[in-house]
Formats: sequence, structure tokens, C-alpha cells
Amino acid sequence: MSSPVVGPVDGMLVQAPPPALLFHPTPKLIISRGCTLGPANPTEPVAMNPVYEPVSKSDKSDKSEAFVSYRPVRQTSSNLTSHVTPPAPVPRRARRSRLLLHWLSHILSLLWIAPIATLLWLNFSKHVIGASAWCPRGNCNAEGNSENAIERAKQLDRQDHNVTGALQFVAKALEVWFFFVATSLVYDMGIMFAKRGRGLPVGYLLTHLEFGDIRYVLNPLLWTAPLPRRQGVPEKRARIIKLYLFACITAMLTILANLMGPSTAVLVLPTLQWVDTPHVMHETFNHTAAGQRPSGGDLFPGCSARELHNGNYSCTADTYGPSLDEWAAHSTASYKQLAEQPDGTLILGASQEAALTFTINSTATSDTVWIPSRQVLRDMSHEFQKLRGVYMHSDEPEYPDREFNNSLQTILQRQGPSLGFYAGAYRGNVSDYDLTDGRWVRCFTGWTIDPLDWDTDTDVEYTKCFLGQGSEDRDTYAQFKLGNFNATKEKNSAQSGVGVFVADRAAFYNEEEDFGSGLIDCLITNNPDGSGKGCDWDKVFATTWPEDLSNATINVGVTSYSVPGENYTNARVWCEHVIYQSFPTYSVDTSPRSNIQNLVKINNLPEVPKHTIPLKMNPAWLLTAWSVDYDGELDGDRQIVKDLSRVLPVMYEHGLGTLEGFEFVLLHFYALGQALSMVNHYGYAPPTDPNSQSAKQADKDQAHPIFRTYATLHVWAYGLSGRTSRLGVAVAVLGIACVLARFLIGLSTGIQERSTVEVLAAAFEHRHQGEFDGLEEENHLAKVRYQVVEDGEGKQRFIPEKRTSRWSNALSH
Repeated sequence: MSSPVVGPVDGMLVQAPPPALLFHPTPKLIISRGCTLGPANPTEPVAMNPVYEPVSKSDKSDKSEAFVSYRPVRQTSSNLTSHVTPPAPVPRRARRSRLLLHWLSHILSLLWIAPIATLLWLNFSKHVIGASAWCPRGNCNAEGNSENAIERAKQLDRQDHNVTGALQFVAKALEVWFFFVATSLVYDMGIMFAKRGRGLPVGYLLTHLEFGDIRYVLNPLLWTAPLPRRQGVPEKRARIIKLYLFACITAMLTILANLMGPSTAVLVLPTLQWVDTPHVMHETFNHTAAGQRPSGGDLFPGCSARELHNGNYSCTADTYGPSLDEWAAHSTASYKQLAEQPDGTLILGASQEAALTFTINSTATSDTVWIPSRQVLRDMSHEFQKLRGVYMHSDEPEYPDREFNNSLQTILQRQGPSLGFYAGAYRGNVSDYDLTDGRWVRCFTGWTIDPLDWDTDTDVEYTKCFLGQGSEDRDTYAQFKLGNFNATKEKNSAQSGVGVFVADRAAFYNEEEDFGSGLIDCLITNNPDGSGKGCDWDKVFATTWPEDLSNATINVGVTSYSVPGENYTNARVWCEHVIYQSFPTYSVDTSPRSNIQNLVKINNLPEVPKHTIPLKMNPAWLLTAWSVDYDGELDGDRQIVKDLSRVLPVMYEHGLGTLEGFEFVLLHFYALGQALSMVNHYGYAPPTDPNSQSAKQADKDQAHPIFRTYATLHVWAYGLSGRTSRLGVAVAVLGIACVLARFLIGLSTGIQERSTVEVLAAAFEHRHQGEFDGLEEENHLAKVRYQVVEDGEGKQRFIPEKRTSRWSNALSH
């Protein structure tokens, strides 16, 4: 590198040392404030190197060194052309190579956005791959119904293992790629700060090589380097804030770079998910038919509209009589297993409707039992058979909806109404009171607040009275008989009668408590003839009951079984129930391998609040369930008649504490569940546009919801189903922001990254001017600041903090 030309000394032009030696200790060259590196007149030619005139000066305070001061010499065109020695220019090839690498670096950084954006799109769109993580062209048939289903499953599992392993390497490559971007960003920011103001602390000069270690966030030098070296030394707050801004950004990039690996792995790896197909609206609920009699010619197979209108409900015997008897037979079989096997347990029976089966459903936190609607099951069977055909015709490309076979499992879902009951079973005697207006009051002893009192010796018993409209009102009362199934044995020759009614109101009392209803006075104290004529029944049944008992006093249904035998005239085994309505989701696994019985489950069952008013159910639905006419008689050979006749006397004598008592509860629950399953509902067409305002308003109407049908597929897919996925998205978005920030910084500043060798070479060429004198501790050394500049040859130079202002002034004058 040539030295700048200085002014005449002893009549000759001499050259000053190059700028790199201006701060060499011996001799020290001091550039006065009045010097300039350019011509005073901008119109004059500009010299490649400034010309100075030396002025000798002796400093008495320092005998060891001679100080020489220089002042600028005005340059003219006459001496400019003959005495200027320009610096060696940077080779054009080197400049082009450095510029090419600079832009390739930015292009490589920007390209990182492409795979990340693709992963974000895959996850936000919830892209479904199929039955395997490797599913080219969407074709990876699970062949769930084929003979080699297990071998096919093993093959898919091996593919999944290979693909997920390969994607781990992809995630690692994206992490390494981002480290390249983050390193360049930290370097660019460091050089940007180092070129301005008083420079950058020594502790930050190699930050781009250290920030990748997560421990760097805890390095004290990162947080103390911006502070002044000496206490009391004035320092502009803005400069300190800028350096702390650099430290905070670096710390953030350290954390971000270390999170990028697991974050990209979360985004790049698909997972086995349950994915819903589009929800198709099929009906808007209007009302249930529970409060009216069964009607309609297409309601039950084998029943005409006329038969149902006339109350000939035995027309259901061919189709639904065997289903109730099947439930009863299963109850007996399971009861025997429970009683005679050491590890026996009770298993609920199932009933069939069209292509599907169902059973009673309940939750672990509620005593309410929910029954699927047979009407919903009939509608659901059509879709089920269609999807089941996908498995049966999986090799036929033209078969519709074959994409459902591109899943490991398919669950058909359909929303619809369901009725549930809260019921109890008791034993006691019955008393009837006829009112003058045609109504009657029927009272049963043995009622307990606990609906299923398995420990009969602990609960307090009450007498419970029900207000009815009279035995002539077929909308509130019905009765029939159980036929004699074994007339040859005298003890079984008597028949059992079954009475079914629904009461608008109910009240209960015992000798000590009537909850303010007045029943103690009118039925015990002032009732010598037992007629109950002294009771103000309207006042009795208008009593306000405790909230936890109020739903046991409104729209209560009662089924009473008379006990066969001459000694049991008023003896009754009786059950009460209240009915509720919900709108759950029906679901059925369509795979013949995992759901061979086509059993339907109902999900999203609600917890019924205690203040909910029950529905009123017409007793005709119970006749339909039993397949018996008004005042009719059931065939004594039916299974449910045999089982009830066997367990009723034991239930009355010993209560629920026996296995027969438990079996009776099951038999009654099955009969009640059969009735609720047969109740139909009415609806109307839903809005055609699911996004319309009318559809949105209908969704808010809890009393008239819109029912939808869809399928849930068990497939390999992308998605944002968990917190880790959302964290991965946040990290990826911040990574994209870092790439764009690095590009904008490079575009605005033109900073070209230097290699570590170049940085070390610049550091070795620099000789300190005492800036490290007296500094021994690392935290003090890290605070020394340097400005990073480029000389005329394009090399990096380090200007120490105490020379920065003088150098900057020299550059500005």
C-alpha cells in the first residue's frame, strides 16, 4: 500500500505513513483539527491521498519520543498529477467475487422462506396425507376389509417409520440453514453498529460466532459491555440503549436459533389425527313427538296409520317384540354370569335398528341414562351402508367416495335428538283418591330420595302421591296385563297387571316431614276414613319444593307392576321416571374389523341441571315398546314376561338388595329405553348456505338446532392441534422476519460479510494505542470500543474509541 504524499520538507515532497500506522506508538503522528483529506475548494481536482506539511514540535514532558505535527498543504493541479501515489486498487475480480458471494448469501437466506412457508401452508390448511405418511398421489389404500389387512398394516407402518425418520433430517437441515441466516444477521447488525458513533465494544465483535450457544444468553459480558468503562465518565444514554438493543436482539436470536430445530420438526412431521370431513346440514329440529301418541304410516315397519290411531300398538310385535325379548334374554344371561362366575360381570345388551345396533348410554358423573333415537339410526344406516361399501369395493376405482378407504379408520358422525331418563325402582302399597272433577290421586309407599336404594335399611322412606287426569284419559294413563306363562303351576297362575301413567305434579311426605304441603294433616291427622276428602289437593301439589327435588315433582311418569298372588292385593313394585332431551352426536366405526356389531355410540352427553323441567311422555309410547294394545295382554311365552314374573315377588319381598332386584331394574330400564328409542321427532329443511345469516342465527337457537352429518377420518395429516404446533408456527414466523430483516439491512447498508480470517488479519495489523492499558478484568476489556471502517484497499480497520473522534473529524473536514 502506498503512503500519502506530504508537503515539502527542506524543499522536497515527503510521504507520510499510511493511515494504519497513524497511531503507531513511535513516532506518534498527530493530525491537527484543521487538517482535511480533501481539497478546500470542491472544484479542484481531488487527490487520491492527502498531502501534509510536517511541523516539528518538542514536548518537554516526554523525553523519550519526538512528536511531529502535520498540517495540510493546499494541492493544485500542478503538483497533484506529478506527486500523487494512489493506493493499490482492489482487483476487479476480487470485488466481483465478493459482491457475488454477498448476493448469493442473501438469495440463500431468502430461499429459506420457501420450505418454511410451505410447511406453514400445510399446517394451516390441515393438509391430509392419507393412511400412511408416505402417500404418493393420495393413493395408500389401507385395505381394511381384505384378507391381507394385517400385512398391509405392517407395510404402511414401515413406510411411516422411514418417512418420519427422513423428515427428521429435513428438520435438521432447516435448522442449520437458519443458523446461517441468523449468523449473517448478527454480523450485519454488529458491523452496522460498529460503523456508527463510538463503535462497538470488543465483547460484541465476535458475537456472530458465539450467539449459537444457548449459554451465551447467560454470559455477563453480553449485558455489561454497553456500560461505561469507568464510573463518572459521561456517556450518552442513547448510545447505551442502542447497544442494549443489540444485546437483546442477539439474545432473542440465540433463543430463536435453538428453538428452530424442534419447531421445524413439529411443522415438518405429520401426525396421526382425527380429521373431520365437511359438515353437511341435513335437518333443522322442530319438536319431539314424546308428548303425543305415535302416528304415521311409515313410523314403524308393519304398522299402518290406522292401527296406530286406534291404539293397536301390538302391530310392532313382529319387528320390535323380539328386540325387547332379546334385551330381556341378554339380561338373564348376564345375570347368570354375574351370579355364578367368580369373575363375572354385567354386560349391557344391544338392540338393532336397520344396519346398526345400540344400547343404553350413560356418563360416569350422572345417573341420567340416554337412549339413541331409532329414527336417527334409520337415517344413519343409509350413510353407514354407503361407507361400508367403500371397504367392500375398495379395489374398484369407479366406486364413489373411495377416498374414505384412504384412512386407517372412518367414524361416521350424525347429529340428532336423544331422550334420556332418570329413574328409580321401589316397592310398597298403593292407595287411590278420586277427586270430584274426575281427576284422581294415586299414592305409593316406599319412595326414597335415592332413586336406586341398594341399601334398603339406610334411607328414609316417604309416601309419594301423583296427581293424574283419571284412568279414562288415554293421553295420561294406560294399562295392560302380563300373560300367565306357566298355568300348570298354581303359584304362577295369577297374572300381573301393569299400569302406566304420567302425572303433572307429585308430592311426598312421611309422618315427620311433608315439606309444607299439608299432606300430614289431610292424610294422617284428619283422615279417619282414609278417603282423603279433607285435602286441598291443589294447594298440596302447588308446594314449592327444594331445588334438588323439584324435577322429581313435575311431569313424572310411573309404571306400577302388581305382584301375582292373593296376598298381594295392593302390593306394587313401582318405578318412576322423568324424561329429558338432548342433541348429542351419534358415531359409529365403519370398519368391519374393529366394529363387527356396528354398535353406535352417542357423544357429547350433557349434564342435566337440577332445575330443568322434564318432558311429558305419552304412555302410549310404552305400549308401543311392549307391543301391546290398550287394556291388552302380553303373550305369556314372551321372554320379558317370563323374567318379570320370576323376579317381581322377590323384588317385592327383599327389595333391590338381591340379584333378582338388580335384574328387575335392568328389565324395566330396557323396556323404558325401548319406548324412548321409538319416539320420533319432526324437523324441516335447513338453510342451503351454511355461511348465510339465517344459518348463523339458527345455530344460536338451542331449542331448534341444525343437525349435521360428517365423517371423522384417522389419517396422517398436518395441523395445528396442540400448543407445540402453535409454538412452532410462532418460531417459524419470527424466522421469516429475521430473513427479511437481514435482507433489508444488507440492501440499505451494503454490508458485505467478512470471513473470520479477514477479521483476524485486521486485528493483527492493528496496534493498540493504550486503550487496554490498566485493564486486566475481562468485563473491563470487553467494554473497549472500536469503530470498524474500510480503508482505500477495501480492508477492515479497527479505530479505537479514544481515536474515533479525531479520525471522524479528519474524515469530515
